[in-house]
Amino acid sequence: MQEARVPSTGFMQNIFAFGAGLLLLAGFVSSASAADYQNLPVVKPVVSCDQLAKADLRQAVDVPVTIKSATELDTEKGKYCKVSGTIAPAVGFEIDLPMEHWTQRYVEGGCGGMCGSVRANVGNAGSCVPALNGEFVVAGDDMGHSGGIGGPGGGGAMGSFGADPDARIDFAYRANHETTLAAKALIAIFYGQPQKYSYFVGCSDGGREALAEAERYPNDFDGISAGAPVLLINLHNSFFHGWEGAINKRADGSPILLRSRMSMVHDAVLAHCPTLSGVEDGLLENPFGCKFDPAWVQCKAETTETSKCLTAEETAVLKKYYEGPSDARGHYFTISGYALGSELQWGLPNSATAAQRGPGGGMASGNIKYLMLPTVLSDEELARFSFSEEWFNKVSELGAPLYNAGNTNLRPFEEHGGKLIVWHGLADDSVPPAMSVAFYQGVQKQLGDKLTDSFMRLFLIPGVGHCGGGEGFPQIDLLSPLMAWTEMKQAPQMIVAGKTASRQMGPGGPGGPGGGQASRPYAQPAQLTIATRPVYPYPYVARYKGTGDTTDAANYVPAKAPEASPLVFDTEAAKLIGPDNLKFYHVENGRLVADPAGKQ
Repeated sequence: MQEARVPSTGFMQNIFAFGAGLLLLAGFVSSASAADYQNLPVVKPVVSCDQLAKADLRQAVDVPVTIKSATELDTEKGKYCKVSGTIAPAVGFEIDLPMEHWTQRYVEGGCGGMCGSVRANVGNAGSCVPALNGEFVVAGDDMGHSGGIGGPGGGGAMGSFGADPDARIDFAYRANHETTLAAKALIAIFYGQPQKYSYFVGCSDGGREALAEAERYPNDFDGISAGAPVLLINLHNSFFHGWEGAINKRADGSPILLRSRMSMVHDAVLAHCPTLSGVEDGLLENPFGCKFDPAWVQCKAETTETSKCLTAEETAVLKKYYEGPSDARGHYFTISGYALGSELQWGLPNSATAAQRGPGGGMASGNIKYLMLPTVLSDEELARFSFSEEWFNKVSELGAPLYNAGNTNLRPFEEHGGKLIVWHGLADDSVPPAMSVAFYQGVQKQLGDKLTDSFMRLFLIPGVGHCGGGEGFPQIDLLSPLMAWTEMKQAPQMIVAGKTASRQMGPGGPGGPGGGQASRPYAQPAQLTIATRPVYPYPYVARYKGTGDTTDAANYVPAKAPEASPLVFDTEAAKLIGPDNLKFYHVENGRLVADPAGKQ
């Protein structure tokens, strides 16, 4: 059996081999090992599990909490006290508290898609010893509504829970915060003391939720991991996903560009865009340094055989996918379109009679109808939606300050001592990685590079799709470096990403598309890898040192991406990334009303 790869000691010697140009990395430390977190003693419960069913949380949570059950849960990692309940008006939650070996840590997981179900998981932590051993109190919630990605009870359009304005607030930001308050109160009762460290992890909408916690409630968590965050959800779930389906249809509704054509496109991209790693493995370390040229793929005018090139009609659609939603006046409404190198992930139809895969129009129409405007739209009003400045302003007036997580003023979180890791797959077709870059640069602009670097890192993972999968290295442990940074003040200079023999098609944990797996309050061990690659903080990329096995992370060193930084995002969406641009809301007479400034 092949052994899993680990970084060699020589790897760390290579980190500083690039000389003065890498002085920025001089303060970084290695990826976390089992010793890179505080050795906290085990704390046992001081009350029985069934007593938590009667716990009074009124002093900790500002609304009524109904605990429906508190039962002992037997797992392979020992017994837990599983507490399930509801926070008024309708936030369902689960909190799993170890009964045998709690080491004073709490982790809350975000949910994915449109949420709607309760799962308490620990994902992207396959080499984190405390998470593998089940030493965390673990919590999750449904973001204030039930029914999975659709409407209440599983019926209706996506986002139909938004007909209830209280449910909108819960989905936007409130549910996770209230769950945190309830969990910390139960921890104090059950163990007779508070947790020493609190963490939040999530991907996709869970990534948005993670950033919202840092931005809105900076004292809730000590360490936060935000993967592929949908931080401009007001645009993403309207303009971006609506554009995916709208531009790939003829007048008769038939699709133009099919999935079978994308291997040809992907090969053309790789032929013109350097990998930058020094290895021709089909993985772009920095797709932002390359610009699509239609001449790469379009058939010449006199060509009649199109099996090895795209028609002008297909090429026009392809160009629009890369550019993102726009109008005839040259306005672009999201941070970007699809990233170069992500072509094999696109949810295009498999045949001329097949439907568009992926979120597409269903998510967009549901979000526009039920969530993004002050009132629910009629079908007639929804039919008038267009990719225009008028509708950009409509979905931004309420949608941006309520749902988004684009507030770059993270100073309160930094002053709390919080640490933030943002990560994103560079082949993500659902949430373009440029969105994370734009946010990271926004924080740098607001707080300065030095202060930002003291508490925030951005990792971009080549060839990885949305929260996992793809042709690259999707197996990552984010919790270990986050703990090392939070507890030992060891800032992550890299993470080691792995490729496994069985292709990973999702995040394997909380906060990914569809909400992740069923509840399990401990991490699953990392799979054996067939290749590893270091991932350095943006804007550094991994470059093969020229000798040794190219599938071994030990044989790469950091190199700064060659394009000028910061990147420039000349789009309407860039207006929504900036300081102090979020509001808190309450409901009056069935309508959402913004709270006075400073009220939470």
